[in-house]
Amino acid sequence: MSAQSCAVVTGAASGIGRACALRLAETGSVVALLDLNGAGETRKLVEERGGRAVEFTVDVTDDEAVRTVVGKLPEPPRTLVNAAGIIIRKKLLESSVEEWRRVLDVNLTGYFIMLRHVVPAMARAGGGAIVQIASIAGHTGYGFSSYTAAKGGVLALTRQLAAELAEQGIRINSVSPGGVHSGLNRDTLANETIRSATVGNTPLGRIGEPDDIARAVAFLAGPGADFVTGTDLVVDGGMISTIHWGNAGGELHSFHTREG
Repeated sequence: MSAQSCAVVTGAASGIGRACALRLAETGSVVALLDLNGAGETRKLVEERGGRAVEFTVDVTDDEAVRTVVGKLPEPPRTLVNAAGIIIRKKLLESSVEEWRRVLDVNLTGYFIMLRHVVPAMARAGGGAIVQIASIAGHTGYGFSSYTAAKGGVLALTRQLAAELAEQGIRINSVSPGGVHSGLNRDTLANETIRSATVGNTPLGRIGEPDDIARAVAFLAGPGADFVTGTDLVVDGGMISTIHWGNAGGELHSFHTREG
């Protein structure tokens, strides 16, 4: 990736989004950091490591705001990482229509809105790579209907767009994390029952770190994956092969909304 290109990362203020931004900054691209709450700390970290970054405070569900941000990118976008996400820890019949819509708006429609504005600019620049953060929830379903539905939608959207975007020189893939230390999981992993269940259901015996996911994202966005599109890379320490939450599932439902 040349210095005359831009890597766009949503949800860049913390967690997986921040880790992806730091990894992509190493390629020489300027990294555009998008987050609802701003991403000043991530920008500082990128610059301390010798990278270049620009920061935009934006709600990815706001079509006009995203259009404006994409128009202000300092270089042509050649990479997009859709990582912004929220979770509301409620079962189907506990969820309001407003809660359902909010989760789908951020985790799926927000991805669509980013794609809608970045893809034309990426195509004009000669193509690029898109990586979307999905979840093993989209493969297995382990507790929260709105989040699982949204992440399942990310997987399906990624497969669909592989064919649509290939003729424009654009590859698109997804990464499905398992249990990861991030803002989204901070409250749940602070609960010892849930933490023990997560580790116990992970054959590699630990909870993932954001950089575990970022390394996979960097691979899919980079030249080593130039013949890879329309696929999902599961990065979960083996959890998807053994997952059985048992009583931990009940504990998970006791937590409230988290964004991050």
